[in-house]
Amino acid sequence: MTTSLSPDIDDQLFNENRTIPRQRFNYSANLNAETGEWVIIPAGIGNLLVSVDPAAGSARIEYTQSDLAAVKAGTAVAKPWAAADVSTYTDKIMVNAITAVRAVCTAACTMRVTA
Repeated sequence: MTTSLSPDIDDQLFNENRTIPRQRFNYSANLNAETGEWVIIPAGIGNLLVSVDPAAGSARIEYTQSDLAAVKAGTAVAKPWAAADVSTYTDKIMVNAITAVRAVCTAACTMRVTA
C-alpha cells in the first residue's frame, strides 16, 4: 500500500508572501509494531525532514530508490536510513533523490515527513 506526500492545505502563507515559493508538504502516521505504507515523495520538492518517535521498542526509517512502479507493486527495495534502529525521537534531513520512505516499528511509534 502507498500514499503520497501531499500539500498541507492549511498552509496558505505562500499566498500572502511572494518570497515563499510553495505550500509545505506534511505527512504523519501512528504505527503499532508494523511496517508503514510507502510515502511517495513528489519530484521537485527538494530536502525533506523525516522523523520517527518510538513510544517503546525501536523504529527506523526506510527509503527506496526503486522506480514508482515497483513502489506501487510492493516490490521496491528498502534501505535503512543512516541512523539505523533508534529507541528515542530521531530526525534526519533527506535529499529528495529517493522515491519513497516508510517507518518500521517494533512497538507504537509516530512517523512524520515534512517538506
